[in-house]
Amino acid sequence: MVSVTEFHCLVQEYVARFTELIFPRPTVCPDCHAVDVFIGHGFYLRKPVSSTQVHRLWIKRWYCKACHHTLSLLPSFLLRFRHYLLEVIQSVVVARFEDNASWTQVSLRCAVEGLPSPRTIRRWCVSFAAHAPAWWAAVQQTLAHHDASSPALNPLGENTGPHDAPRAVLQAALHLLAWAKTRWAEVRDYGRNDRLRFLWHWGASQGLGRLI
Repeated sequence: MVSVTEFHCLVQEYVARFTELIFPRPTVCPDCHAVDVFIGHGFYLRKPVSSTQVHRLWIKRWYCKACHHTLSLLPSFLLRFRHYLLEVIQSVVVARFEDNASWTQVSLRCAVEGLPSPRTIRRWCVSFAAHAPAWWAAVQQTLAHHDASSPALNPLGENTGPHDAPRAVLQAALHLLAWAKTRWAEVRDYGRNDRLRFLWHWGASQGLGRLI
């Protein structure tokens, strides 16, 4: 199990300030729903890749005394099952779905010395397209309930179809973030480049599963 956690820093600061970070102890187990049953269970190593280097960082892990499962506090700048940082992956899906770049153009813009590879780039885009409809529906439902005037409720017009969902999610994430800034002071300094980091953190708390 993982809990996507906002430490209000990116990977470089996370590594540099690791000994100063506060790792919140979850109150309720998301698996068995028992209360106040988590104890510390050490850390495990992740080696996420940016465009230019491999980072080494430790992920906090908790242990549920009731169901005997572990829960990891995954920083919001990381995705599950992906070796690259979220900011790298975001640059790819934005280029492909928002800027309508060709595969060659995406590689030229987002790859450094051939990495990520064209195959990896395509895999990310296919995954994002597959999960986008569910995420878009969840964002629209939230905005409809809390911000009914938001243009994200129909961002692509009457002819929107499933093939447009990735672009719609990228646009709707900006509107969701704008709404969140009116409610939570801790995200008021977030900008356009933080939209998928915020969306991932928010969506994980909604039980939406994989984003990319």
